Amino acid sequence: MNVPELVLQFLEPLTLRDLISATHVCQQWRALVPKIDSPTRLRLLGLSFRDVTSPHPISLSVRISYVEKIETKYSVVIPEPYRTILTEWPSSQPPPGMHWPHSVRFHASGFCYCRRGSDNSPDRCSCEGEDVHDVLMKMPEEVYRLVVEEGVVPVEEHERDYSWELFDKPLRLYTPEQNSQTMRFIRAQPLAAIEGRGDRWMSLKFSTLRLSRYHVHTTLDDNRGFQTSDGIFVLILDGPSRGQIHAWETDTWYDGFEAEDFWEWNYL
Repeated sequence: MNVPELVLQFLEPLTLRDLISATHVCQQWRALVPKIDSPTRLRLLGLSFRDVTSPHPISLSVRISYVEKIETKYSVVIPEPYRTILTEWPSSQPPPGMHWPHSVRFHASGFCYCRRGSDNSPDRCSCEGEDVHDVLMKMPEEVYRLVVEEGVVPVEEHERDYSWELFDKPLRLYTPEQNSQTMRFIRAQPLAAIEGRGDRWMSLKFSTLRLSRYHVHTTLDDNRGFQTSDGIFVLILDGPSRGQIHAWETDTWYDGFEAEDFWEWNYL
């Protein structure tokens, strides 16, 4: 085994901070670092040489403590690349083009992002204890059959089956692109994900990690009156959609696909 191969073996398990240091050792090491088998670390390495300023910096030690809390308390492993970004990005500023989610900000500073007042308790913060929880995607069995068995987007002609709640509901669920993503999401789930089947209705259950609250401004719809979209972006923790980011208005009211993974998520 020659020297470059030995050096590459040494570089492979290094954390992002150590890889950054390795690029300053010598020209040979700088040339070998990009050859390691770690796409997430290499992408972060490329971003580490760019300046970024965020109004909500969070130190690496605090982010590591957040990951330890989540994974210990709930016996889960946070999906990549989100986990590596939280535990290895050396700066307190987020990587360029990203932000630290509300849930991490709550852990760091007590920043409240819950819907205070919705339960007539405006002085009570409910952010604590809501990090990991199950959410349901509820739909009539006929809608599920049309999507899974026939590959049909059940809109307009299937109004009687409440399909508009998943495929034609402003503000997020009404575009062809979002409908296609919703169909893909449903069809990807195994039968084991089905929860509470019966009485014409069924649900798909997902274990999720809360990220940030979103709010889309209220609009006036000619047919349905005032429409709002307010809920939580979550990271899917299990199944074939693990690592994807989706939106839920409530624990049972799905509000659409957001990103394939944390790299693609640009909600601010």
